[in-house]
Amino acid sequence: MSERSRLDRSLAEPHHLLVLGEDVAPEDVEALAVSRSERAGWSGAAELQLMPGVHLTGPWGLEADVLRSFDLPPWARQAYLLHCPVQRAGALPAELRGVDPLLDAFPGGVPTGVEAEALGHLRAIARRLRGALRLAGTGAVVVPDVEAAVDLTVLAPVWLDHDAGLQVLRQTLPAVRSALDDIPQELAGKELEGYMLVSDLGDGDLLEVEAAGLDEVPVVLRGTDWAAGGVVGYQIRWRPAHPEQAFRGRPPLQVRRSRARAAGLIERAAHALQVLVGGEVVDDDGFLVDPGDLAG
Repeated sequence: MSERSRLDRSLAEPHHLLVLGEDVAPEDVEALAVSRSERAGWSGAAELQLMPGVHLTGPWGLEADVLRSFDLPPWARQAYLLHCPVQRAGALPAELRGVDPLLDAFPGGVPTGVEAEALGHLRAIARRLRGALRLAGTGAVVVPDVEAAVDLTVLAPVWLDHDAGLQVLRQTLPAVRSALDDIPQELAGKELEGYMLVSDLGDGDLLEVEAAGLDEVPVVLRGTDWAAGGVVGYQIRWRPAHPEQAFRGRPPLQVRRSRARAAGLIERAAHALQVLVGGEVVDDDGFLVDPGDLAG
C-alpha cells in the first residue's frame, strides 16, 4: 500500500478509525504509540502495532465522498484502520448514558478487554493530535476534548520531602494545606510512603498533589538513564465539586471555566516542581509535555 492510498468505504466500515488532519506524520503517531506500550512499533509496511494482536494500518487518504458518508470533520484528511479483536461486555447501564461519548457509541455492549484498551490508546492519540475517532457499528464520530485532560504528573529522580513540597507549592497554589492535617492522631506518628497536599480552589473544587515513589518505571521513560535509579511521581489532579458534570462529554460553561482555571494552576505547580526536582512532565494520557510549554 502506497502512502495515502485512498480509503475505500467498504474496507473501512467494519473497523474503528483514527482520523487525523493533514499535518500529522506517521512518525507522530508512532511516537505516541510507543509512549504508551512497550510492544508498540512498526511491524510491517504501513502497519503500526499498538500491542500484540492489535495494529493500525495507514495512513489512508480521505476523499470527499468518504468524509460525507462517514460524517467526518471537514479538517479530516487521513485515517488509520484499527485491526483488533471485538470484545464486548453487557449493555451500557442507563445511569452511564450521556457521560462518555465513546461509551454512548456502544449501547448494546460496551467494549472490554483488548478492544477497550485499544480504543483507550486511540482516544489518547486523537486527543494529543487533535484528531477524532470513527467507531464501527453505530458509526459514531467522537472528537476528544483537548481541554478535558488537565491533570499532570512530574516524574523525577529526586524525592522532595513533605515540608519542602508544601513550601514550594505555597508560592504557586491558593490555600495549600497538608492532607496529614486530616489524619487521626493515632496514625499521625506512623511512617508514610508518600504524602498529599491539597489546594482549595473555592466552590468545593480542589487540587491534589500526591507524591510517592513508583513501583515501575513508566513506559514513556523507557531508556532514560536516570529512571533506572527509581522514579518519584508528583501527581497534580483536579477534583471538581461536581464530577458528574465536569467529566461529561460537554460540561456546563461554568464548569469549563473552573476547569480552565484549574488547568492553569496545575501547569504552574508542575512547572515549579519540575524546575526543582528535574525529570519529565507527562499529561493525563501518559505523553511527555515540554516543560517550556507550561505556565510558569
